[in-house]
Amino acid sequence: MKKTVLFLINGFGIEKKDSYSIYDAKALPTLDKMMNNNLYTSLESTASDYTTGYQLFSTGTLKTNNYSYLNDLIDNNKLIENENLKKFNNDNIGKETRIHIFIHLNSEDVIESLNKFVKYLKLDLNRVIVHFILNQNSLTEYKSITTLINNFTFSSFKATNIGLVFGENIITDINNLEEQKNLYRILFNSKSGEKWPEYAKKLNGLSNNNVLPINIPPFCINDDFTIKDNDTFIFFNFNKCNYKNLVDGIINPPIVYKTVDTSTLHIYSLFPLENENKVTNLLDNIRATDYMADYFEKTNINTAILTDQENLNIINYMANGFANVLSPKIKYLLSNKELLANKEQMQKLIYDSGYDLVIINTRIDNLKTINEIKEALHEIDGYVAILEELCQDKATLIVSSLFGINKEMQISSLSPEKALVNFYGSVPCIVINSEYSKEEYSLGFGTVINILGTALKCCNDESKYPTLIKQKNALFKSLKEKLDHFKK
Repeated sequence: MKKTVLFLINGFGIEKKDSYSIYDAKALPTLDKMMNNNLYTSLESTASDYTTGYQLFSTGTLKTNNYSYLNDLIDNNKLIENENLKKFNNDNIGKETRIHIFIHLNSEDVIESLNKFVKYLKLDLNRVIVHFILNQNSLTEYKSITTLINNFTFSSFKATNIGLVFGENIITDINNLEEQKNLYRILFNSKSGEKWPEYAKKLNGLSNNNVLPINIPPFCINDDFTIKDNDTFIFFNFNKCNYKNLVDGIINPPIVYKTVDTSTLHIYSLFPLENENKVTNLLDNIRATDYMADYFEKTNINTAILTDQENLNIINYMANGFANVLSPKIKYLLSNKELLANKEQMQKLIYDSGYDLVIINTRIDNLKTINEIKEALHEIDGYVAILEELCQDKATLIVSSLFGINKEMQISSLSPEKALVNFYGSVPCIVINSEYSKEEYSLGFGTVINILGTALKCCNDESKYPTLIKQKNALFKSLKEKLDHFKK
């Protein structure tokens, strides 16, 4: 095994033409030098946050096989003996109570699967209320969101009431407590919510005001969905999302909003919810067929992953192929600035702790202003300089990112002026290894899954997973030597 360090600057990417200029060679001397003097390429990344970034990195795709999994269960009548579905039917068949379904509205696939699921359960569409959660992180997504709502409205769901529309961050971000309370208030008294039956105008206004879909405060398309005794809730959760705050808000709402006996409510999820034992899941999670922890097992690579507390569970879930289990090949360590800036501690971690691969996560996606991003990148450049020195001629150093941000931000905390930061779509990748010179090797094109394959190959020469590192052919080398000769 050969020591390898993978340093990730998540949120960082290749600047687009419409982006505010952040990259500054003088402020990032180490990264600038490394890109010019070592193997370098840009990689495609359609991820937009930690969840999709690590899903793409670990499994190689953002598609979920849960859609086809559910459709297969229904098409082949495999749900007939499902005990939790029997319980669901007992709670709902022949009753007049309503069924609230929360879905992440991000593709036609989820609408198709919901349609199939509702038909299979023979639910009365007049009793069904669908609430849309939006997790899109780009202003350019508003057009597709409007199209999805249009398609939903004019599909077989036209008899179904559409209730709330809100961004995922409303229920997951601890800084959105007031909007969470507003969400619960509307659920327990739907007439109190902001009503927009002409939802296209509302979405267009939000887009013009640079509100990302993931941050949309709750508004109603229809307002006849107040929670009543014995109502049922389904989290149609194909997407990885922390529903804990929403579940708590339904079961234990602020007393001023509580208008029903919440102990009579029935709450289900399609797949198990993370850290949530109050909700009955109708189906069991399925594992991805290919995923990071399995790669480590097959190549016998012991890995340390340094990350912040916030993203630890997300990374573990994706690393294990959509499962909350622990792999013996992965050890998680909490990262902090003091550790990354301590040369002695980093040397010990890389060479004396029994790890073949060390993955270090840093981030800029959670910062509030452009100036904060610039300061953070300058600081990160210093961490990379330490690692470059520690790895020189002894270990491979790979520097990259899993996703690039695309959002409007204030330039500084002292000014309301905003600008677009657009790193979305492509990320840099640098490989420093004395065995792979620029004269004889190059990095090919690929996606962020190929970062993992490259790290595996650098650790273990016998790894068969696709790598970015390509040997230049003899003809290319000969032409280059002749060109160099004429230059002299």
